Amino acid sequence: MAILDYQQDIWRQALDMPKGDEPAALILEGTWWRETATKNRLAHLSNVRELNFPDMFIGEVNGVSVVYCCAYGAARAVEPAHIFAQIGTPLLIQIGTCGTLDATASTGTVILPETCGARDGLSQHYGAGAFVTTTPSWVARAEAELSSHRVEVTRAKHLTWPSLFAQSDAMCDEWAAEGFLSIDMETSVVVTVAGKYDVDVVSMLSVWDALPHGRTFMDPLEPEDAARLKRSNELVFDVALTLAAETGGTMSKH
Repeated sequence: MAILDYQQDIWRQALDMPKGDEPAALILEGTWWRETATKNRLAHLSNVRELNFPDMFIGEVNGVSVVYCCAYGAARAVEPAHIFAQIGTPLLIQIGTCGTLDATASTGTVILPETCGARDGLSQHYGAGAFVTTTPSWVARAEAELSSHRVEVTRAKHLTWPSLFAQSDAMCDEWAAEGFLSIDMETSVVVTVAGKYDVDVVSMLSVWDALPHGRTFMDPLEPEDAARLKRSNELVFDVALTLAAETGGTMSKH
């Protein structure tokens, strides 16, 4: 049987996760720096253990079960998203960094994708059209929570693209002309999978690359920009845990 035809019982057996034991949320992070990110994120959780699939860790925050996975690119992110959405994890949370197509955007601004251009190369195999949408109520909660910490937040028409490298200046100009504000490599496929399995999804991405200015991750940041990016990255994860804990509290009432 091909994997797309699997039933959720196969994943539950593989994970040793009976019905009712699924986490409140899956937090996915797209970054090259997997080892550092994983170490830092798991330090915020208690009772951490690695699941039967590599780089998928389950732990607790305020007594609520959460899975964290560092998954770079759509081809990797789709796998944990598929597994945990199919078994009924109620909330998928994508975090990480993004490039901005807005010449006025500040480093460390947190982008909250609302509409996502699904050009990741995978979403159409899950039935997506040209665009997919995040869950409005969770976007609003993320915005409120981030704003309470005085983080600059922008809702966006967002683009997911297969590769950080396969992007030219001309392509970026075309995307900006289409009205896209930001770009990453994971969000749209995570949103698509959430929609297929009828679970909620939100994405919170800190601005790093400033594409209109020709600045990529290869270019050093000024100290104040580096500090803003570091702060927003840390706060985004804190907010992700807050949203996960809220989801867990909702689950416990049913």
